[in-house]
Amino acid sequence: MKNLSLLILLFGFQAVQAQGYYLPVSTDSDAAKQYYHDAINSAQNANIRAYHESIKKAVKEDPEFFMAYAHSALGMMGLNQYAVFEEMADKALAIPESQLNPAEKSMRKALEILKSDAKGDLSPVFSELVTAYPNVPQVYDLGLFVNYWINNNYQAAVENGKKLVKLNPKGEGGYNMLGYAHMKVGDMKSAKSAFKKYIKLAPNEANAFDSMGEYYMNVKDYKKSVQYYEKAAELGMEVSRERAEEVRLLISASK
Repeated sequence: MKNLSLLILLFGFQAVQAQGYYLPVSTDSDAAKQYYHDAINSAQNANIRAYHESIKKAVKEDPEFFMAYAHSALGMMGLNQYAVFEEMADKALAIPESQLNPAEKSMRKALEILKSDAKGDLSPVFSELVTAYPNVPQVYDLGLFVNYWINNNYQAAVENGKKLVKLNPKGEGGYNMLGYAHMKVGDMKSAKSAFKKYIKLAPNEANAFDSMGEYYMNVKDYKKSVQYYEKAAELGMEVSRERAEEVRLLISASK
């Protein structure tokens, strides 16, 4: 599901098992860190309500948890929720820079750029992160998100997505948004392959089937689109039921 999947991009694509997936965070609270990881898991599969609840718990445990605020701010920018972006960015920027690690200082620069210009060039920030953390998947997670949702540079999003899944091949959500990036550049064959991988890695995840339903809708295979949307609905994603009905209307109109 595209509109919710942007937060999947931002907050992580894996099953959140290996610590090596993440950029370092400066919180000393194990509870805050666990809630942050829980948030990433929830966003990965488009459970946005659970994501927000976990972020709130994380910053309650550590009111100066910079990365939680920063990621939430970027997500709101991607959704064009500028007022909420400002709120979360201000909370992140209020934390003294002296308390931040190098990765967080780079993220701080990103927030400052976006506060000045919602379409500001973040490439210098990500160059810093790639140089400092070339094998950390979350760097490419962020690059994919920013290029897709903020800069609309879909080819760059594809390249970041490829690096992400290479470093984290079992991270199901990475294939999800890589699939959307492929669709944006017109590579439907690669998009389908990415969505198939998502379903293979997460066979009980409703969002995986919803995404494939959107793929088939885009290639105008409406019957298969309905099938995948209905499967997503069976697995608990109610909005997929509405999408299935919308596609049925397209089928009726094409007769």
